[in-house]
Amino acid sequence: AFAIPKHIAFICDGNSRWATKFGLPASAGHAAGANGLLNCLKTLKKAGVQYCTMYGFSTENWKRDDKEIKDILAVIEQTALKFHHKAIQENIRVKILGDIYDPRVPLSLQKALCLLEEGTWSAAADVNDDTCFTVCIAINYGGRHDIVKASVNMAKQIIKGNLDPEKITESDFGAFLCTCGIPEPDLIVRTGGEKRISNFLLWDIAYSELFFTDVLWPDLNEKELNKILMWFGSRSRRFGGRKGQHEVEA
Repeated sequence: AFAIPKHIAFICDGNSRWATKFGLPASAGHAAGANGLLNCLKTLKKAGVQYCTMYGFSTENWKRDDKEIKDILAVIEQTALKFHHKAIQENIRVKILGDIYDPRVPLSLQKALCLLEEGTWSAAADVNDDTCFTVCIAINYGGRHDIVKASVNMAKQIIKGNLDPEKITESDFGAFLCTCGIPEPDLIVRTGGEKRISNFLLWDIAYSELFFTDVLWPDLNEKELNKILMWFGSRSRRFGGRKGQHEVEA
């Protein structure tokens, strides 16, 4: 047996290229990616992963053309509505990361995401944390934006006299991030062949293992996921120490 990461975060890249490969419009790729997300969650839950974060739409994705943005947001809304009942049935809690109240985000999507988050946490209120699977969905999210927003809110607390700036710790700062209450990712997976972080969870991934694969997001099936989990299990995590010091077999 090998160790399973408690928290895996995914940069879900390659939907449009998947569609191009099959001569389909980009919207079909995003729809296939949404189906892949649901299958991925099923595999991870079965493997014993407790937290999963999906990068659904970044603050930089607004630079894409209007039609693609509309298609992506529509797929996210459809997926949220489709996933709601299943999540409640299976003790899955959903946490939304990012600024979903941005006026560019359609009101119907805002409502669907809020209902999904509130409904799943309410249904799982009496369920032990160890038996719950928590899914974080990053929508209109950017790591830098989250850090800036946290800094502004912390500064307000300092001005009010609620925080002593000389005694602020990393944990104090982390409490102002939208990822507050979620353990830092043990593993970041990026599909689609690119090898960069793309402004994802910048504060949280200081000691995350990084795995880059050429597999396009819609093609990330159970077999590929199990390969990634096995790779993680072979890692020795040292957290800045030398071999044998603070070492954790992943």
